[in-house]
Amino acid sequence: MKSLTLLIKPAAGLCNMRCSYCFYRAASEPRENRVMTQETVDALIEKIRAYRPLSLSVLFQGGEPTLAGLPFFKAFSKKIREALSCPVSYALQTNGLLLDDAFAAFLRENDVLVGLSLDGDRRTNDRCRLDQNGRSTFSQVLAAASLLQKHGVAFNILSVIDDKNAAEIDATYSFFKAQGFGCLQFIPCVDEGGGSLSADTYEAFLKKCFDLWYDDFENGRYISVRHIDNYIGILLGHPPENCAMCGICGNYFVVEANGDLYPCDFYCKAAYRLGSVFDDAPFEANETQRRFVEASRVIHAHCKTCRYYALCHGGCRRDRIDGFTKNQYCTAYYNFFDYAADRMVQAAKVILAQENRA
Repeated sequence: MKSLTLLIKPAAGLCNMRCSYCFYRAASEPRENRVMTQETVDALIEKIRAYRPLSLSVLFQGGEPTLAGLPFFKAFSKKIREALSCPVSYALQTNGLLLDDAFAAFLRENDVLVGLSLDGDRRTNDRCRLDQNGRSTFSQVLAAASLLQKHGVAFNILSVIDDKNAAEIDATYSFFKAQGFGCLQFIPCVDEGGGSLSADTYEAFLKKCFDLWYDDFENGRYISVRHIDNYIGILLGHPPENCAMCGICGNYFVVEANGDLYPCDFYCKAAYRLGSVFDDAPFEANETQRRFVEASRVIHAHCKTCRYYALCHGGCRRDRIDGFTKNQYCTAYYNFFDYAADRMVQAAKVILAQENRA
């Protein structure tokens, strides 16, 4: 057997915010959105146990997963401990609005890595990330960050990049640093949600973000920026941990609140449904999953001779056009690598030397 990675949506598409760029709302609205039942939890854990993974990684996502309530997460982790003997890691992606001391203490006790969504300062964040009544969420998210820091919970800031946010990366990066946020993840906006990110703007963002990161790196201040960390890791011979940078799909299963399984968070649609946790052996490969994975293996003719393919791998399937073969940001990536590759190599050498001395 092998490791198993699950992206679980315990509250389906339920959310206490109304982000204007949310792509998942449209996908989840046709379905019944409710908290995962105990019957579904039991079926899921039993199928995990029967799969006998060498390790299990669980990411809770939504919608807003904390709407399932703290008792849900306590009961889930307890049942997992009772059912499995393999290593288990947890992560939670949240808007932070429902976090309190009890929730934060649970996250720390269970070593849950938190992804906290925040696009930038108040003006930048409130451009898209408002609650269901159109009110600002900025102060509540900053309060959640302070709560996580108080309890010693490891967390990353998740910031969505559209054309407007990308153009303001200088101010956003500086704001995050001023708040003491040392782990940042910038997520390209998905067009389906009503936002947009042009190739030209994305290229400018990649270059400027790297300049800011490298300036800190040269001055002994290491800010973890996920996509840059992955590129440096690739240069050091490590496989990317971000599935969007692997080039080939199939690294995890999405588990919807009703038990349905899908191959990717961006493809939770009927055509890509893999089965259900109520099926026999639901985590074994089936024809739908094989077709999904094989489609991601086909690369564009340009990729076959590209000097940067080892860094890019064709990018994420969701960004590909021409039959999933060419990335719509191909030129942006190529020009960025031309711009930053030498400095990335130098940074990799410094990091390798530091690791060898440790």
